[in-house]
Amino acid sequence: MISQNHIKKVILSLIVVSLIVPSIFAERIPVDGWAKSIGKAQFGDSWKDSGQRTHYVSVKSIGEISIYGESFGFKGKSESEWSLSFHDKHINGRIISKTTWTSEKNPSSKFRGHGICDLTAGAATCVSWLKGYGEYDGKILELTRNESASASRENDDSSGPNLYKLEGIVMDEPEP
Repeated sequence: MISQNHIKKVILSLIVVSLIVPSIFAERIPVDGWAKSIGKAQFGDSWKDSGQRTHYVSVKSIGEISIYGESFGFKGKSESEWSLSFHDKHINGRIISKTTWTSEKNPSSKFRGHGICDLTAGAATCVSWLKGYGEYDGKILELTRNESASASRENDDSSGPNLYKLEGIVMDEPEP
């Protein structure tokens, strides 16, 4: 015979499991892709601080994005605005950006978010977080963005497009 106390424990355990398990097993789809900058970035005002570090208030750039994974794909245009600081003459520094990626198939479907990049001798290593809208509503992307050392620059070696390897996950936005 099952006691009432035992039934309460089982029900409480089932409630706890039903609250915890969905967040643990949320579908996380690995994704890979490329980001390519197009043209030259537009640099706004700059200044040097007391440590002779150069700061740019606003830099704007555009690019192309392509991301793919099992049952997920996105291709579109990237528009970014970033703040940039160079710490020294060796192009060590930091970028903080806000970005909108617009789908080439449906302009009302997009990802918006922000990222942070560390520059070491001019090579960028970045992390970005983006939230989906339109067709991608309820999805989030968490990506690393690394400059491809082997990617050749098109046209002009000094100003051709940079290629960045994207790796990360797409998943449903967790419930609050």
